[in-house]
Amino acid sequence: MTKYVLADESTAIDALIIPLFEDKKPSTIANELNGVFDGLLQDVVALKDFEGKKGQTALLYTQDATTPRVFLVGLGKQKGLALRSWKQAIGAGAIAMQTKKAERISVLLPKNVIDAFGAKKLCTETVVAMEMATYAFDAFKEDSAKVSLLKTVQFVGDFSTSVKNGLQKGIGDGVHIAAGVNFTRELGNTPPSVMTPTLLADRAKAIGKGNAKLTVKVYNESQIEKMGMGCLMGVSKGSVLEPKFIVMEYKGTDKVMKPSVLVGKGITFDTGGLSLKPANYMTDMKFDMLGAGTVLGIMKAVSLLGLKKHIIGIVPTCENAVAGDAYRPDDILTAMNGKTVEIGNTDAEGRLILADALSYVAKHYPNAKEVIDFATLTGACVVALGNERSGLFSPEDTIADKLYTKSQDVGEQLWRLPVGEEYSEAMKSLVADIKNIGGVGGARYAGASTAAAFLQYFTMDHEKGKAAYPWAHIDLSCSYYNGKGHPWIRHGANGFGVQTLVEYLR
Repeated sequence: MTKYVLADESTAIDALIIPLFEDKKPSTIANELNGVFDGLLQDVVALKDFEGKKGQTALLYTQDATTPRVFLVGLGKQKGLALRSWKQAIGAGAIAMQTKKAERISVLLPKNVIDAFGAKKLCTETVVAMEMATYAFDAFKEDSAKVSLLKTVQFVGDFSTSVKNGLQKGIGDGVHIAAGVNFTRELGNTPPSVMTPTLLADRAKAIGKGNAKLTVKVYNESQIEKMGMGCLMGVSKGSVLEPKFIVMEYKGTDKVMKPSVLVGKGITFDTGGLSLKPANYMTDMKFDMLGAGTVLGIMKAVSLLGLKKHIIGIVPTCENAVAGDAYRPDDILTAMNGKTVEIGNTDAEGRLILADALSYVAKHYPNAKEVIDFATLTGACVVALGNERSGLFSPEDTIADKLYTKSQDVGEQLWRLPVGEEYSEAMKSLVADIKNIGGVGGARYAGASTAAAFLQYFTMDHEKGKAAYPWAHIDLSCSYYNGKGHPWIRHGANGFGVQTLVEYLR
Protein backbone atom coordinates (compact mmCIF):
# COMPACT_ATOMS: atom_id res chain seq x y z
CA MET A 1 0.00 0.00 0.00
CA THR A 2 1.27 3.45 -0.92
CA LYS A 3 1.95 5.87 1.93
CA TYR A 4 0.10 9.20 1.62
CA VAL A 5 1.34 12.27 3.48
CA LEU A 6 1.10 16.04 3.40
CA ALA A 7 4.07 17.88 1.91
CA ASP A 8 7.51 17.63 3.42
CA GLU A 9 9.66 20.13 1.56
CA SER A 10 12.84 18.45 2.70
CA THR A 11 12.02 15.23 0.85
CA ALA A 12 13.32 14.64 -2.66
CA ILE A 13 10.78 13.20 -5.10
CA ASP A 14 10.84 11.52 -8.51
CA ALA A 15 8.03 13.60 -10.04
CA LEU A 16 5.52 16.37 -9.40
CA ILE A 17 2.01 16.12 -10.89
CA ILE A 18 0.41 19.49 -11.59
CA PRO A 19 -3.27 19.64 -12.66
CA LEU A 20 -4.11 22.80 -14.65
CA PHE A 21 -7.26 24.34 -16.11
CA GLU A 22 -7.69 25.19 -19.77
CA ASP A 23 -9.18 28.62 -19.18
CA LYS A 24 -6.34 29.79 -16.98
CA LYS A 25 -4.13 32.02 -19.13
CA PRO A 26 -0.95 30.21 -20.24
CA SER A 27 1.14 33.21 -19.27
CA THR A 28 -0.24 32.98 -15.74
CA ILE A 29 0.56 29.27 -15.57
CA ALA A 30 4.09 29.97 -16.75
CA ASN A 31 4.62 32.80 -14.28
CA GLU A 32 3.38 30.70 -11.34
CA LEU A 33 5.71 27.79 -12.00
CA ASN A 34 8.71 29.44 -13.59
CA GLY A 35 9.69 30.87 -10.24
CA VAL A 36 10.16 27.32 -9.06
CA PHE A 37 11.58 25.72 -12.20
CA ASP A 38 13.46 28.61 -13.77
CA GLY A 39 11.60 29.23 -17.03
CA LEU A 40 10.64 25.60 -17.54
CA LEU A 41 7.21 26.34 -19.02
CA GLN A 42 8.16 29.09 -21.44
CA ASP A 43 8.64 26.80 -24.41
CA VAL A 44 5.74 24.43 -23.72
CA VAL A 45 3.39 27.41 -23.34
CA ALA A 46 4.72 29.31 -26.33
CA LEU A 47 4.42 26.27 -28.60
CA LYS A 48 0.95 25.47 -27.22
CA ASP A 49 2.08 21.91 -26.58
CA PHE A 50 0.09 22.09 -23.37
CA GLU A 51 -3.02 24.23 -22.93
CA GLY A 52 -4.76 22.52 -20.02
CA LYS A 53 -7.40 20.84 -22.19
CA LYS A 54 -9.20 17.89 -20.64
CA GLY A 55 -7.08 14.76 -20.96
CA GLN A 56 -4.03 16.66 -22.25
CA THR A 57 -0.67 15.82 -20.67
CA ALA A 58 2.93 16.95 -20.90
CA LEU A 59 6.05 15.53 -19.28
CA LEU A 60 8.81 18.05 -18.55
CA TYR A 61 12.35 17.41 -17.31
CA THR A 62 13.63 20.03 -14.87
CA GLN A 63 17.31 19.20 -14.34
CA ASP A 64 16.49 19.69 -10.66
CA ALA A 65 17.81 16.85 -8.54
CA THR A 66 15.02 17.16 -5.96
CA THR A 67 12.21 17.21 -8.57
CA PRO A 68 13.54 15.83 -11.87
CA ARG A 69 10.13 15.51 -13.58
CA VAL A 70 7.02 17.65 -13.79
CA PHE A 71 3.92 16.07 -15.28
CA LEU A 72 1.16 18.44 -16.38
CA VAL A 73 -2.41 17.12 -16.66
CA GLY A 74 -5.27 19.10 -18.17
CA LEU A 75 -8.58 19.56 -16.34
CA GLY A 76 -10.45 21.38 -19.09
CA LYS A 77 -12.48 24.46 -18.24
CA GLN A 78 -12.71 25.43 -14.59
CA LYS A 79 -16.44 26.13 -14.63
CA GLY A 80 -18.38 22.96 -13.93
CA LEU A 81 -15.35 20.83 -13.06
CA ALA A 82 -16.67 17.35 -12.26
CA LEU A 83 -15.11 15.06 -9.68
CA ARG A 84 -14.98 12.35 -12.34
CA SER A 85 -12.75 14.56 -14.53
CA TRP A 86 -10.46 15.36 -11.60
CA LYS A 87 -10.05 11.68 -10.75
CA GLN A 88 -9.32 10.79 -14.36
CA ALA A 89 -6.62 13.45 -14.56
CA ILE A 90 -5.01 12.35 -11.30
CA GLY A 91 -5.20 8.69 -12.31
CA ALA A 92 -3.60 9.43 -15.68
CA GLY A 93 -0.76 11.22 -13.92
CA ALA A 94 -0.24 8.38 -11.48
CA ILE A 95 -0.05 5.72 -14.21
CA ALA A 96 2.25 7.86 -16.36
CA MET A 97 4.70 8.32 -13.50
CA GLN A 98 4.41 4.68 -12.50
CA THR A 99 5.53 3.67 -15.99
CA LYS A 100 8.61 5.88 -15.42
CA LYS A 101 9.41 3.74 -12.37
CA ALA A 102 8.76 6.68 -10.05
CA GLU A 103 8.49 5.62 -6.41
CA ARG A 104 7.98 9.00 -4.69
CA ILE A 105 5.74 11.63 -6.22
CA SER A 106 4.00 14.85 -5.20
CA VAL A 107 0.57 16.02 -6.32
CA LEU A 108 -0.38 19.67 -6.34
CA LEU A 109 -3.87 20.28 -4.92
CA PRO A 110 -4.94 23.70 -6.26
CA LYS A 111 -6.81 25.98 -3.87
CA ASN A 112 -9.73 26.45 -6.27
CA VAL A 113 -10.19 22.67 -6.53
CA ILE A 114 -10.09 22.31 -2.75
CA ASP A 115 -12.71 25.06 -2.50
CA ALA A 116 -14.89 23.29 -5.08
CA PHE A 117 -15.04 19.89 -3.37
CA GLY A 118 -13.87 20.46 0.20
CA ALA A 119 -10.52 19.33 1.59
CA LYS A 120 -11.60 15.98 3.04
CA LYS A 121 -13.71 14.98 0.02
CA LEU A 122 -11.02 15.99 -2.46
CA CYS A 123 -8.30 14.11 -0.63
CA THR A 124 -10.45 11.00 -0.21
CA GLU A 125 -11.24 10.87 -3.92
CA THR A 126 -7.67 11.71 -4.94
CA VAL A 127 -6.34 8.80 -2.89
CA VAL A 128 -8.99 6.49 -4.36
CA ALA A 129 -8.12 7.64 -7.88
CA MET A 130 -4.41 7.02 -7.33
CA GLU A 131 -4.92 3.62 -5.75
CA MET A 132 -7.22 2.57 -8.57
CA ALA A 133 -4.82 3.88 -11.20
CA THR A 134 -1.71 2.20 -9.85
CA TYR A 135 -3.35 -1.19 -9.24
CA ALA A 136 -2.37 -3.87 -11.75
CA PHE A 137 -3.28 -7.54 -11.92
CA ASP A 138 0.14 -9.01 -12.64
CA ALA A 139 0.35 -11.92 -10.20
CA PHE A 140 0.90 -14.33 -13.08
CA LYS A 141 3.70 -12.30 -14.72
CA GLU A 142 7.39 -12.77 -14.12
CA ASP A 143 8.91 -10.30 -11.67
CA SER A 144 10.67 -8.23 -14.34
CA ALA A 145 7.33 -7.54 -16.05
CA LYS A 146 5.42 -6.52 -12.93
CA VAL A 147 4.28 -2.92 -12.52
CA SER A 148 6.48 -0.91 -10.16
CA LEU A 149 4.85 0.31 -6.97
CA LEU A 150 4.46 3.85 -5.75
CA LYS A 151 5.95 4.00 -2.26
CA THR A 152 5.05 7.55 -1.24
CA VAL A 153 2.64 10.24 -2.44
CA GLN A 154 2.72 13.66 -0.83
CA PHE A 155 0.15 16.39 -1.36
CA VAL A 156 1.45 19.90 -1.84
CA GLY A 157 -0.24 23.30 -1.94
CA ASP A 158 -1.02 26.40 0.05
CA PHE A 159 -2.89 24.73 2.94
CA SER A 160 -4.42 26.40 5.98
CA THR A 161 -4.59 24.50 9.26
CA SER A 162 -8.25 23.55 8.73
CA VAL A 163 -7.51 22.37 5.20
CA LYS A 164 -4.61 20.25 6.48
CA ASN A 165 -6.93 18.63 9.02
CA GLY A 166 -9.49 17.86 6.31
CA LEU A 167 -6.84 16.44 3.98
CA GLN A 168 -5.47 14.20 6.73
CA LYS A 169 -8.93 12.78 7.45
CA GLY A 170 -9.48 12.29 3.73
CA ILE A 171 -6.34 10.20 3.40
CA GLY A 172 -7.62 7.62 5.89
CA ASP A 173 -11.05 7.33 4.25
CA GLY A 174 -9.52 7.13 0.79
CA VAL A 175 -7.20 4.28 1.72
CA HIS A 176 -10.08 2.25 3.21
CA ILE A 177 -12.45 2.83 0.28
CA ALA A 178 -9.75 2.06 -2.26
CA ALA A 179 -8.98 -1.19 -0.43
CA GLY A 180 -12.58 -2.27 -1.02
CA VAL A 181 -12.55 -1.20 -4.67
CA ASN A 182 -9.29 -2.96 -5.49
CA PHE A 183 -10.35 -6.04 -3.54
CA THR A 184 -13.36 -6.30 -5.89
CA ARG A 185 -11.04 -5.87 -8.87
CA GLU A 186 -8.67 -8.56 -7.64
CA LEU A 187 -11.54 -11.02 -7.23
CA GLY A 188 -12.82 -10.29 -10.72
CA ASN A 189 -9.43 -10.48 -12.41
CA THR A 190 -8.51 -13.83 -10.88
CA PRO A 191 -8.71 -16.67 -13.46
CA PRO A 192 -11.85 -18.82 -13.15
CA SER A 193 -9.86 -22.01 -12.53
CA VAL A 194 -8.66 -20.28 -9.36
CA MET A 195 -11.69 -18.13 -8.49
CA THR A 196 -14.11 -20.95 -7.71
CA PRO A 197 -17.23 -20.66 -5.51
CA THR A 198 -15.20 -22.16 -2.67
CA LEU A 199 -12.42 -19.60 -3.03
CA LEU A 200 -14.95 -16.76 -3.22
CA ALA A 201 -16.46 -18.02 0.04
CA ASP A 202 -12.98 -18.17 1.58
CA ARG A 203 -12.34 -14.57 0.54
CA ALA A 204 -15.58 -13.55 2.24
CA LYS A 205 -14.52 -15.34 5.43
CA ALA A 206 -11.16 -13.59 5.31
CA ILE A 207 -12.86 -10.18 5.45
CA GLY A 208 -14.58 -11.17 8.66
CA LYS A 209 -11.54 -12.76 10.29
CA GLY A 210 -10.61 -10.90 13.44
CA ASN A 211 -13.51 -8.47 13.07
CA ALA A 212 -16.09 -8.86 15.84
CA LYS A 213 -18.54 -6.65 13.95
CA LEU A 214 -18.61 -8.85 10.84
CA THR A 215 -19.80 -12.48 10.80
CA VAL A 216 -19.73 -14.73 7.76
CA LYS A 217 -21.74 -17.91 7.24
CA VAL A 218 -21.20 -20.14 4.20
CA TYR A 219 -23.80 -22.77 3.25
CA ASN A 220 -22.68 -25.84 1.31
CA GLU A 221 -24.49 -27.80 -1.40
CA SER A 222 -26.51 -30.05 0.89
CA GLN A 223 -27.60 -27.08 2.98
CA ILE A 224 -28.56 -25.12 -0.14
CA GLU A 225 -30.65 -28.04 -1.33
CA LYS A 226 -32.27 -28.40 2.11
CA MET A 227 -33.26 -24.72 2.02
CA GLY A 228 -35.14 -25.38 -1.22
CA MET A 229 -32.96 -23.26 -3.52
CA GLY A 230 -33.91 -25.14 -6.67
CA CYS A 231 -32.74 -22.40 -9.02
CA LEU A 232 -29.22 -22.19 -7.59
CA MET A 233 -29.03 -25.97 -7.53
CA GLY A 234 -30.29 -26.17 -11.11
CA VAL A 235 -27.71 -23.76 -12.51
CA SER A 236 -24.84 -25.49 -10.68
CA LYS A 237 -25.73 -29.03 -11.85
CA GLY A 238 -23.48 -28.92 -14.93
CA SER A 239 -20.36 -28.08 -12.93
CA VAL A 240 -18.08 -30.27 -10.84
CA LEU A 241 -17.64 -27.29 -8.52
CA GLU A 242 -19.82 -27.14 -5.43
CA PRO A 243 -22.16 -24.14 -5.16
CA LYS A 244 -21.98 -21.91 -2.09
CA PHE A 245 -24.40 -19.49 -0.48
CA ILE A 246 -22.66 -16.74 1.50
CA VAL A 247 -24.29 -14.59 4.19
CA MET A 248 -22.26 -11.72 5.67
CA GLU A 249 -23.61 -9.59 8.51
CA TYR A 250 -21.96 -6.36 9.61
CA LYS A 251 -23.18 -4.71 12.80
CA GLY A 252 -21.36 -1.44 13.23
CA THR A 253 -23.55 -0.33 16.12
CA ASP A 254 -25.41 -1.83 19.07
CA LYS A 255 -28.39 0.33 18.17
CA VAL A 256 -31.28 -1.65 16.66
CA MET A 257 -31.44 -0.71 12.98
CA LYS A 258 -33.23 -2.10 9.96
CA PRO A 259 -30.54 -3.70 7.82
CA SER A 260 -29.53 -2.61 4.35
CA VAL A 261 -29.20 -5.82 2.34
CA LEU A 262 -26.81 -6.14 -0.60
CA VAL A 263 -27.13 -9.11 -2.96
CA GLY A 264 -24.52 -10.05 -5.58
CA LYS A 265 -24.53 -12.49 -8.48
CA GLY A 266 -21.61 -14.89 -8.14
CA ILE A 267 -21.29 -16.89 -11.37
CA THR A 268 -17.57 -17.66 -11.26
CA PHE A 269 -17.57 -18.65 -14.94
CA ASP A 270 -20.39 -18.67 -17.46
CA THR A 271 -20.27 -20.92 -20.49
CA GLY A 272 -23.94 -20.23 -21.15
CA GLY A 273 -24.73 -23.81 -20.17
CA LEU A 274 -26.38 -25.94 -22.84
CA SER A 275 -27.42 -22.66 -24.55
CA LEU A 276 -23.70 -22.39 -25.21
CA LYS A 277 -22.13 -18.99 -25.81
CA PRO A 278 -20.11 -18.43 -29.00
CA ALA A 279 -16.38 -18.47 -28.29
CA ASN A 280 -15.91 -14.69 -28.54
CA TYR A 281 -18.74 -14.12 -26.05
CA MET A 282 -17.31 -16.64 -23.58
CA THR A 283 -14.10 -14.65 -23.22
CA ASP A 284 -14.19 -12.43 -20.12
CA MET A 285 -16.86 -14.56 -18.44
CA LYS A 286 -14.59 -14.77 -15.41
CA PHE A 287 -16.08 -11.33 -14.72
CA ASP A 288 -19.58 -12.77 -14.33
CA MET A 289 -19.07 -12.89 -10.56
CA LEU A 290 -18.50 -9.14 -10.26
CA GLY A 291 -21.89 -8.62 -8.63
CA ALA A 292 -20.63 -10.84 -5.83
CA GLY A 293 -17.24 -9.15 -5.94
CA THR A 294 -18.92 -5.77 -5.56
CA VAL A 295 -20.77 -6.90 -2.45
CA LEU A 296 -17.56 -8.27 -0.91
CA GLY A 297 -15.70 -5.06 -1.73
CA ILE A 298 -18.43 -2.96 -0.12
CA MET A 299 -18.41 -5.13 3.00
CA LYS A 300 -14.62 -4.80 3.24
CA ALA A 301 -14.76 -1.01 2.85
CA VAL A 302 -17.58 -0.41 5.36
CA SER A 303 -15.88 -2.62 7.95
CA LEU A 304 -12.58 -0.76 7.52
CA LEU A 305 -14.40 2.58 7.75
CA GLY A 306 -16.29 1.39 10.83
CA LEU A 307 -19.64 2.68 9.60
CA LYS A 308 -22.29 2.69 12.32
CA LYS A 309 -24.75 0.73 10.19
CA HIS A 310 -26.37 -2.69 9.97
CA ILE A 311 -25.52 -4.22 6.60
CA ILE A 312 -26.15 -7.71 5.21
CA GLY A 313 -24.26 -9.12 2.23
CA ILE A 314 -25.81 -12.08 0.36
CA VAL A 315 -23.92 -13.98 -2.37
CA PRO A 316 -25.20 -17.04 -4.24
CA THR A 317 -22.27 -18.47 -6.18
CA CYS A 318 -21.70 -21.33 -8.61
CA GLU A 319 -20.35 -22.06 -12.08
CA ASN A 320 -22.59 -22.34 -15.15
CA ALA A 321 -20.96 -25.20 -17.04
CA VAL A 322 -21.85 -27.90 -19.57
CA ALA A 323 -22.33 -31.58 -18.71
CA GLY A 324 -24.73 -34.43 -19.32
CA ASP A 325 -26.73 -33.57 -16.23
CA ALA A 326 -26.74 -29.79 -16.78
CA TYR A 327 -30.11 -28.07 -16.60
CA ARG A 328 -31.86 -27.70 -19.93
CA PRO A 329 -34.06 -25.33 -21.87
CA ASP A 330 -37.69 -26.38 -21.16
CA ASP A 331 -36.80 -27.49 -17.64
CA ILE A 332 -38.92 -26.07 -14.81
CA LEU A 333 -37.09 -25.15 -11.62
CA THR A 334 -38.61 -24.34 -8.23
CA ALA A 335 -37.21 -21.37 -6.35
CA MET A 336 -36.86 -21.12 -2.58
CA ASN A 337 -40.17 -19.25 -2.29
CA GLY A 338 -42.00 -22.08 -4.09
CA LYS A 339 -42.45 -20.24 -7.39
CA THR A 340 -41.72 -22.21 -10.55
CA VAL A 341 -39.53 -21.01 -13.41
CA GLU A 342 -39.66 -22.18 -17.03
CA ILE A 343 -36.19 -22.23 -18.55
CA GLY A 344 -36.10 -20.67 -22.01
CA ASN A 345 -32.34 -20.19 -22.12
CA THR A 346 -29.69 -21.58 -19.80
CA ASP A 347 -27.55 -18.50 -20.43
CA ALA A 348 -30.07 -16.44 -18.44
CA GLU A 349 -28.70 -18.06 -15.30
CA GLY A 350 -27.68 -15.12 -13.13
CA ARG A 351 -31.28 -14.09 -12.52
CA LEU A 352 -32.04 -17.64 -11.40
CA ILE A 353 -29.51 -17.74 -8.59
CA LEU A 354 -30.56 -14.21 -7.59
CA ALA A 355 -34.19 -15.41 -7.42
CA ASP A 356 -33.23 -17.76 -4.59
CA ALA A 357 -31.17 -15.05 -2.89
CA LEU A 358 -34.00 -12.50 -3.04
CA SER A 359 -36.40 -15.14 -1.71
CA TYR A 360 -33.97 -15.84 1.14
CA VAL A 361 -33.96 -12.14 2.02
CA ALA A 362 -37.76 -12.03 2.14
CA LYS A 363 -37.80 -14.97 4.54
CA HIS A 364 -34.93 -13.98 6.84
CA TYR A 365 -34.93 -10.17 6.68
CA PRO A 366 -38.58 -9.11 6.30
CA ASN A 367 -37.75 -5.83 8.06
CA ALA A 368 -35.03 -4.84 5.57
CA LYS A 369 -34.63 -1.10 5.11
CA GLU A 370 -33.75 -1.71 1.46
CA VAL A 371 -32.42 -4.47 -0.77
CA ILE A 372 -30.00 -3.62 -3.57
CA ASP A 373 -28.71 -6.29 -5.93
CA PHE A 374 -25.70 -6.15 -8.24
CA ALA A 375 -25.24 -8.33 -11.29
CA THR A 376 -23.48 -8.52 -14.63
CA LEU A 377 -26.94 -9.54 -15.76
CA THR A 378 -27.53 -8.67 -19.42
CA GLY A 379 -25.67 -7.87 -22.59
CA ALA A 380 -28.76 -5.83 -23.43
CA CYS A 381 -27.82 -3.25 -20.81
CA VAL A 382 -24.34 -2.90 -22.33
CA VAL A 383 -25.96 -2.42 -25.75
CA ALA A 384 -28.19 0.29 -24.28
CA LEU A 385 -25.61 2.17 -22.19
CA GLY A 386 -22.14 1.09 -23.27
CA ASN A 387 -19.50 0.28 -20.67
CA GLU A 388 -19.15 3.68 -18.94
CA ARG A 389 -22.53 3.59 -17.16
CA SER A 390 -24.46 0.88 -15.36
CA GLY A 391 -28.22 0.42 -15.43
CA LEU A 392 -30.35 1.25 -12.40
CA PHE A 393 -33.82 -0.26 -12.00
CA SER A 394 -36.25 0.34 -9.15
CA PRO A 395 -39.92 1.07 -8.52
CA GLU A 396 -38.75 3.19 -5.56
CA ASP A 397 -38.07 6.78 -6.62
CA THR A 398 -36.40 7.70 -3.32
CA ILE A 399 -33.84 4.89 -3.51
CA ALA A 400 -33.23 5.37 -7.23
CA ASP A 401 -32.72 9.12 -6.92
CA LYS A 402 -30.34 8.73 -3.99
CA LEU A 403 -28.29 6.02 -5.74
CA TYR A 404 -28.02 8.17 -8.86
CA THR A 405 -26.95 11.23 -6.85
CA LYS A 406 -24.37 9.31 -4.83
CA SER A 407 -22.90 7.78 -7.99
CA GLN A 408 -22.36 11.30 -9.33
CA ASP A 409 -20.86 12.39 -6.01
CA VAL A 410 -18.02 9.87 -6.34
CA GLY A 411 -17.51 10.13 -10.10
CA GLU A 412 -19.28 6.90 -11.04
CA GLN A 413 -22.23 6.82 -13.43
CA LEU A 414 -25.63 5.15 -13.06
CA TRP A 415 -28.53 5.61 -15.45
CA ARG A 416 -32.10 4.72 -14.55
CA LEU A 417 -33.96 2.38 -16.88
CA PRO A 418 -37.61 1.33 -16.60
CA VAL A 419 -39.44 -1.45 -14.84
CA GLY A 420 -43.20 -1.73 -15.17
CA GLU A 421 -46.23 -3.71 -16.20
CA GLU A 422 -45.26 -4.44 -19.81
CA TYR A 423 -41.96 -5.98 -18.73
CA SER A 424 -43.59 -8.07 -16.02
CA GLU A 425 -46.23 -9.29 -18.48
CA ALA A 426 -43.50 -10.36 -20.89
CA MET A 427 -42.09 -12.73 -18.28
CA LYS A 428 -45.27 -14.71 -17.69
CA SER A 429 -45.09 -18.39 -18.62
CA LEU A 430 -47.76 -20.70 -20.04
CA VAL A 431 -46.44 -23.69 -18.09
CA ALA A 432 -44.92 -22.20 -14.91
CA ASP A 433 -45.27 -19.15 -12.68
CA ILE A 434 -42.64 -17.22 -14.62
CA LYS A 435 -40.07 -17.79 -17.37
CA ASN A 436 -36.43 -16.77 -17.29
CA ILE A 437 -36.30 -14.92 -20.61
CA GLY A 438 -38.69 -12.74 -22.58
CA GLY A 439 -39.04 -9.54 -24.57
CA VAL A 440 -41.45 -6.68 -25.22
CA GLY A 441 -42.48 -6.48 -28.89
CA GLY A 442 -39.99 -9.18 -29.81
CA ALA A 443 -37.91 -11.85 -28.12
CA ARG A 444 -34.73 -9.71 -28.10
CA TYR A 445 -36.28 -6.38 -27.13
CA ALA A 446 -35.96 -4.67 -23.72
CA GLY A 447 -33.80 -7.48 -22.36
CA ALA A 448 -32.39 -5.43 -19.49
CA SER A 449 -35.84 -4.37 -18.26
CA THR A 450 -37.40 -7.83 -18.61
CA ALA A 451 -34.47 -9.29 -16.65
CA ALA A 452 -35.12 -6.69 -13.95
CA ALA A 453 -38.83 -7.61 -14.03
CA PHE A 454 -37.87 -11.25 -13.41
CA LEU A 455 -35.91 -10.22 -10.31
CA GLN A 456 -38.71 -7.94 -9.17
CA TYR A 457 -41.08 -10.93 -9.20
CA PHE A 458 -39.00 -12.48 -6.41
CA THR A 459 -39.07 -9.31 -4.31
CA MET A 460 -42.87 -9.52 -4.04
CA ASP A 461 -45.07 -10.84 -1.25
CA HIS A 462 -47.46 -12.57 -3.63
CA GLU A 463 -50.03 -13.37 -0.93
CA LYS A 464 -50.35 -9.70 -0.01
CA GLY A 465 -49.89 -8.46 -3.56
CA LYS A 466 -47.18 -5.95 -2.67
CA ALA A 467 -43.42 -5.61 -2.43
CA ALA A 468 -41.83 -7.58 0.40
CA TYR A 469 -39.18 -4.87 0.78
CA PRO A 470 -37.90 -1.71 -1.00
CA TRP A 471 -35.68 -2.90 -3.87
CA ALA A 472 -33.26 -1.66 -6.50
CA HIS A 473 -31.26 -3.56 -9.10
CA ILE A 474 -27.96 -2.48 -10.67
CA ASP A 475 -27.07 -4.16 -13.96
CA LEU A 476 -23.28 -3.82 -14.07
CA SER A 477 -22.75 -2.74 -17.67
CA CYS A 478 -19.67 -0.89 -16.44
CA SER A 479 -17.76 -3.46 -14.41
CA TYR A 480 -14.65 -4.20 -16.46
CA TYR A 481 -12.59 -2.85 -19.34
CA ASN A 482 -11.18 -5.24 -21.91
CA GLY A 483 -8.31 -4.30 -24.19
CA LYS A 484 -6.05 -1.57 -22.86
CA GLY A 485 -8.40 0.11 -20.41
CA HIS A 486 -8.00 3.90 -20.05
CA PRO A 487 -5.10 6.27 -19.32
CA TRP A 488 -6.38 6.57 -15.73
CA ILE A 489 -7.18 2.90 -15.01
CA ARG A 490 -5.79 -0.35 -16.31
CA HIS A 491 -7.78 -3.04 -18.10
CA GLY A 492 -9.81 -5.67 -16.27
CA ALA A 493 -12.30 -5.31 -13.45
CA ASN A 494 -12.78 -1.66 -12.46
CA GLY A 495 -14.58 -2.00 -9.11
CA PHE A 496 -17.63 -0.04 -10.24
CA GLY A 497 -20.33 0.31 -7.59
CA VAL A 498 -18.26 -0.05 -4.45
CA GLN A 499 -17.75 3.69 -4.02
CA THR A 500 -21.36 4.52 -4.89
CA LEU A 501 -22.72 2.17 -2.25
CA VAL A 502 -20.24 3.22 0.41
CA GLU A 503 -21.32 6.83 -0.16
CA TYR A 504 -24.98 5.75 -0.19
CA LEU A 505 -24.65 3.81 3.06
CA ARG A 506 -22.77 6.61 4.81
